[in-house]
Formats: sequence, structure tokens, C-alpha cells
Amino acid sequence: MAIFLFTLLAAAPLHRLMTFAESSVLADGGRLDLQGYPWEKRSGARLNGEWELYWLPDLGSSDFPGPARTRAESPEFAKLPDHWKKGAALPDMQTGEAFATYRLTVALDASSRRFAVQMPAIHTAYQLWLNGELLAEAGRGRGEEADSLPDQGARTLLFTPADGKAELVLQLYGQPVKGGGWSAPYLGLAEKIDAEAKASLSIDMAAVGGLLVLGVHYIVQFLLRRKEMESFWFGCFCLLLGIRALFLSDGVSYVWQAGLSHLTVTRISYISLFLSAPAIGLFVERLYPAEVPRRLVRLMIGLGAISTLCAFLLPSSWISGTVRFYEGASVLLGAWLLVCLGLAYKRGREGAIFVILGAAACLGAMLGDELIGQEPAFVGQLSLFGLLLGTLLASFILSARSVKAMTSVETLSRQMRELNAGLEQKIRDRTAELERINRSLELVNEELARLETSRRHLLSNISHDLGTPMTLIQGYVEALMDGVVKPEQQQQYLKLIHNRILGLSRLIKDLFQLSKLEARQMEFDIQTIGTDELVRFFDERYELELAGAGLRFETTSRILHPGDGRPPIVRVDIDRIDQVLTNIIYNAVKYTPEGGLIQLQFTADEHSLVVQVQDNGAGIAPEDLPYIFDRFYKKDKSRNTAGGGSGLGLAIAKEIIDFHGGRIWAHSRLGQGACIAFMLPLVK
Repeated sequence: MAIFLFTLLAAAPLHRLMTFAESSVLADGGRLDLQGYPWEKRSGARLNGEWELYWLPDLGSSDFPGPARTRAESPEFAKLPDHWKKGAALPDMQTGEAFATYRLTVALDASSRRFAVQMPAIHTAYQLWLNGELLAEAGRGRGEEADSLPDQGARTLLFTPADGKAELVLQLYGQPVKGGGWSAPYLGLAEKIDAEAKASLSIDMAAVGGLLVLGVHYIVQFLLRRKEMESFWFGCFCLLLGIRALFLSDGVSYVWQAGLSHLTVTRISYISLFLSAPAIGLFVERLYPAEVPRRLVRLMIGLGAISTLCAFLLPSSWISGTVRFYEGASVLLGAWLLVCLGLAYKRGREGAIFVILGAAACLGAMLGDELIGQEPAFVGQLSLFGLLLGTLLASFILSARSVKAMTSVETLSRQMRELNAGLEQKIRDRTAELERINRSLELVNEELARLETSRRHLLSNISHDLGTPMTLIQGYVEALMDGVVKPEQQQQYLKLIHNRILGLSRLIKDLFQLSKLEARQMEFDIQTIGTDELVRFFDERYELELAGAGLRFETTSRILHPGDGRPPIVRVDIDRIDQVLTNIIYNAVKYTPEGGLIQLQFTADEHSLVVQVQDNGAGIAPEDLPYIFDRFYKKDKSRNTAGGGSGLGLAIAKEIIDFHGGRIWAHSRLGQGACIAFMLPLVK
């Protein structure tokens, strides 16, 4: 990525520099021969070399040697590009002002085509004559320095070399600090010069805009995240370089500097340069605090502060000394800074190589425009792109840190999502475990409740239902002991006592069995058996006993077989189901008159097996139906109390059916018999 950007940024100015080198023809002794020059193949010719130089104010075209010679003396010769502080000392002039007149005679082929002279950005006011005609007058160069108004913009002037000659006379006015011809004019075909001017403006705007955008971007980034002070200092550095670049570029400065005095332009230009030193020092210190000593940063801050104060307070004629001081000090401090960056690179600090390249590029670019007199005139654009390239290289480390931080945030976010997902799963697992524990506790609680209910019932039955038989037995025994019973009645009393004891024994047995069933402590021998086999087992089970009681007994079945033809199956304890049917059938026998009918019916569908015992006895009253499966239901009409039974048979049957996962119910009408039925689930 860095190589791509470097190639992209360097390609345009280097290509233009090569084009310029091809078009550079040096003048000699104030004359330049361009006869036979290939104007169609090249963009133009830079009028570099020796120009005639006169240190007299207000010279015009008519003042030079020739038929109309008046004031011009023997000239000196000065090379362009150059400025007045190079070479010999200035003549004695008015304080704060300097005047110089440059003259060049160009030999051309006679042509009717339109040519153009492009005047570069000159840091002084000037007038230009071409073949004795005043073509341009820019800026205001006389008077107090606060009123001095240079013309910083490039201009394109059109002419037709009909006689094959072009005499250029350039009158310059300005302050000594930056007076002189910093860049030579450019001569060529009008359409070529126009295209060249547009290309130059595009390059300048791209470079200046890039610096300003970088500065604003990093300052805004700092405002959004105040902890990143390196972004703030780097943004200030880029912004200062962008402002400085506005006064270095030809096209942009034409718009930006319109109406600014020479002194204002000078101060803004140099203050932005002076303040860039503390900004870059603080930026690098924030990046590599272990390698950049605090003393170096203090020196850079002091250099920027002192130079800026001088630029504010001193007149323009003194600022040049400040500039030289700043240049020398910045070279020394910049070299020290590069050594510190080299140490950071040696220690493997992140992005140190990019900061080294960027610092070197910026340092060279900032000094490039001050050394322009010893460089090609195109160095201004190369310096501008050097600034942009240097800041881009230095910005790579901030971008790399931002990307690294974003990657870390994304990684942390992903880990947090995974952790949250894991926590959610753990919570679900723990919730499920707690639910299982809760269900277990509920089952235990239900079990304890059943045990407690069974205990209370047992104690209640022992204290109440067992008390009556025991009282009767006690009365019979006391009558025998007191001699109240006649001898012939003693055998009868003993039989009554025996019967009461047998009934009491059955009651106690049923009570304990019911209590164990309610507490789920009864052992069951569960077997898997087909419904057909179950029906055969009970088909003839009760027929003989009921026939002896004078009753008829019938068994019917309706079994729906599944598609494979195999009979449905159930999981039951066959002995406990036999006990249920025995209790129900013998309960029906008690209420069925002699010669009556008791029917045993089996019905199986795809879900359950229903067993019904139907009689044609007296039936059960509707108000008794909800209670017939309660223990010791004491209604006289209840089947639990008829015929001297224990009153626990149907209660025991209900507990056995509940254990099998089924249910038991009854329906009846008085005088039409009763039906007691139960359901057992089939095995899927």
C-alpha cells in the first residue's frame, strides 16, 4: 500500500520535472535563441539562465540600448531563478524597498501563431513589457511595508511573434526578505501553455487539499476521542503545512492570497512553518516516549515559539534572519529527531520506518523552497508533494493503530458475543438443572404430602374405625366375665367375638395396604402383556363363583388391532389388576339380585384399554357417585358400607389404577344398575 501511494504521488511531479528538463534552454548574456525550437513536440521553454539586471527603478522598454536609449547603464547579469539575497549586496535604496529590472531578448521564428508567456508566482509586485508594450502590471510595491501588496498568482500573457523577436522587460518591486525572481517565465504556444497551467493548478490543489484534509481529519478524530493526543498534534502539523503550502503553490495562492499585504503574507507563511516544529515534536514524542527525550521536545517548542514571536514583532527586513536561524536549528533538531526514530526502529517499535521516511521527506521539503536558488525552478511543486508524501507516510502509523484498535475491538466484541452465548447456554443449562431439581423437590414434596396424608388417615382410621369393633368385642368379653350371658348363649357370643376379630383383621389389612398404596410404597410386578392374553386370563376367572351366587356372568371384548395385526399391549401387574376387578365384581355381587347379570367388557383402541363391570342391580344415587372411591364413605346407600364390608375396596382399586397411569370412574341410574370402569394406557 505504501509503495502504491508513493508511486502515485511521485509519478505526476517527477513526470512534469522530466518534461521541464527537456524544455529547459539556458539564456546567456541576456539573450536566448529559440529559432527552430520544436514547439509542437514540447510544452514550452522555461526562460532560465542569465538575464540582464539593472538596479534602477522605473525603467521601461524605451530606456534600454537602442535607438530610444535614455537611462539604462551597463547591466549586470543575474540568473533566474534566484532572489536578491543571493549574490552581491543590494544597492543603497529607500529603507524597506528594493527595485530591480530584468531584461531578456528571445530570438524566435517569425510566426502568426499565438504564443503565450506564463508568469510564475512572484513574491513581489512587478510590471512586464513585451516588445515595448506593457502587458502586465501586478501588485503594489512602493510605500510602507504594511501597504506593500505582492502579486502571488501565475498569469498567462498572449502575443504574436510576427517579427521573430520577443524582448521581455520585467520590473520588480518588493521587500528584501523574499524579493527577486524565484521562478523564470515560461514561453510556448498558447494552447500548450494553457494546458500546462491547468495541469499545474490541478497538482497544486491536490497536494494542498490533501494536507488540509489530513489535518482536519485527525483533529476531528481527536475531538471524537480525546485520549489520542498524537492524532491532535499530527492534525495540527498537517494543517500548518497545508496553510504553508497555500503560499508556495502558484495556482492556489492566486485565489488564497488576493488582497493580502506583503507583510501579512510573509508572516502567515513563516508562522505556519515555525509552529510545525513543536507539532511534529509532540507527535513523535506521543508515539515513542521511551526513545524521544523530553529535552528535545522542549527545544522544538522553544524554537517554534521564539521564531513565531519574531515573525509577529519584527519588520519584514528582519524576518530573513529569523528564517536562517530557524533553518539551521531545525536541521540540527531534525537530525536529532531522526536519530531517536532510528533508535525506535532498532527496538522494533511499530511503524517507526514510516515515521522516519515521513520526517525525512517533510524536513527536506520544508527547506527546499528556501534553497530554491540552487535548485531547478520546478522544485516548488516537488517540495509541496514532498510535504504531502511525508505526512501520508507518517499517517500510516496512526492508521495502523486505528486498524489495530478496531481489530482488537472487533475481536473483543466477538469474544464477548461468544462469552454471552456461552453464558446464555450456561444459564439455560443451569435453569434446566434448577427446573429438574425443582421438579424433584415437587415430587419429593408430593411424596411427603402423600405420606403425611396416609399417616393422618391411618391414625384417624385406627382411632375411629377400629374403635367400634374393639368396643363391641370388649362388651362381649365383659358380659362373659360377669356371668351375664347364659351358658347356652356363650357359644353364640364367642362366635360374634370371632367374627368381629376376623372383620377387624381384614380392616387392618386393607388399611395398611391402602396406606402403602397412597405412599407409593407398595411393590408392583409390572409386566408387558397383550390385551388378548389379558382378556383370556379374566374370561373364566369369575364365572364359577358368580354362578354359585345365583348370578349370570358374561365377558365381551372389542380389540382394535393396529395395521401390523399384532394385538395392543399394556404394562400391568396382573395380580393387582385382578385385585381391582375382584373388588369391583364382588362389590357388584352385593347389589345384584339373584338371577341378575354381571358383564365384564374389554374395549381397546389405539391409545388405551377400557375395562367395564356392568350390573343390573339397584344402582347408585347421583349424590353418592362422586364419593364412592373415598375410604370409609359412610352413606348408607354407598357400596363401601353395605354387607359389612371394610369400605376400602373401591379406594384400594382407585390407588392401584392411579399407579398404572390410568383412571377409574362410575356411572349409574337408580333402579337400572351401575357401571364401574377403569382405563389403562397402551404401550406405544
